Amino acid sequence: MSNRAFLKSFFTEHWKYMTVNAACKLNLFDVLDETGKTKYQIAKLLSVPEKNIELLLKGLVSINFLDEVEGSYKLNERTILLTEEHPDSLKYACLNWSGDHMDAWINLDVSIKTSKSAFENKYGMGYFDYLNQDEEKLNHYHKAMFAYAKDDYRNIIDVINFNIHKSVMDVGGGYGAAISNIKKDLPDVECFLFDLDEVINKCHLENNVKPIKGDFFIEIPKLAEAIILSRVLHDWNDEKANQIINNVYQALPENGSLYIIENCSDKIGVDLSLLSLNMLCMCEGYERSSYEYIALANQSNFRFMEAKKLNELQTVLIFKK
Repeated sequence: MSNRAFLKSFFTEHWKYMTVNAACKLNLFDVLDETGKTKYQIAKLLSVPEKNIELLLKGLVSINFLDEVEGSYKLNERTILLTEEHPDSLKYACLNWSGDHMDAWINLDVSIKTSKSAFENKYGMGYFDYLNQDEEKLNHYHKAMFAYAKDDYRNIIDVINFNIHKSVMDVGGGYGAAISNIKKDLPDVECFLFDLDEVINKCHLENNVKPIKGDFFIEIPKLAEAIILSRVLHDWNDEKANQIINNVYQALPENGSLYIIENCSDKIGVDLSLLSLNMLCMCEGYERSSYEYIALANQSNFRFMEAKKLNELQTVLIFKK
């Protein structure tokens, strides 16, 4: 393919994702199964014009997101993961990256020029403040993050010895994927999930994890021997990240432990440049190196102990107060 042909194709790559995204919005994958349905049956189930659903179905077949056999459309191994009821569903992860995210990315040049969030420039408020005003958007966002977290934290107990603690708190832990895994495997460890009122009110915790409502920018309660900050700090610029870490320091007892879990750019063989652009665009954060996270923690008087690999992307940085 020539460079000219490549570029012309590249400019419309987002059409593929938006086609799948539209199918998720319409709950199309949820009305299908492995036995298949005709375009007429699907149109009737979704209450949309048959001609339009045919266009969508053919688009999905063209990018291998549906199988078509003699006019019958079926889920395949890929799209079954986009159904609501699948135990490892990525439906809400798919929904997450359109709409508001797309609006912000369209204005990425604003962030490059100003170092400010393109999202905040467009909507007049920070991304998380915006989510907290809309119950449905907030729920969809945390369902998406929970889907990613289920994969990220499957082996957290194998990497971190939480047995040395009587109590652990996951600060900014969303719907509690990490702390629920810990409590499930270590029932004698007292486990807390700390997040905003709006988040705690919507999450469904299992395994006797105790929910605590609050704001990590204001105060973190003094309840646990150890605190986890997982995929929290990359959302924030250095000033706000320092504020969070300082509040963690105040919440921990002497010799308490802090576990920072992040994509450390110097610890993995994956280029995080586009992810950093997303963080800048959405909330003025960025993906840091382990040295940058250690420097942030040192400013609050934490002592760095060691780094451990959690998975292909994430590293656990362990600190003591």
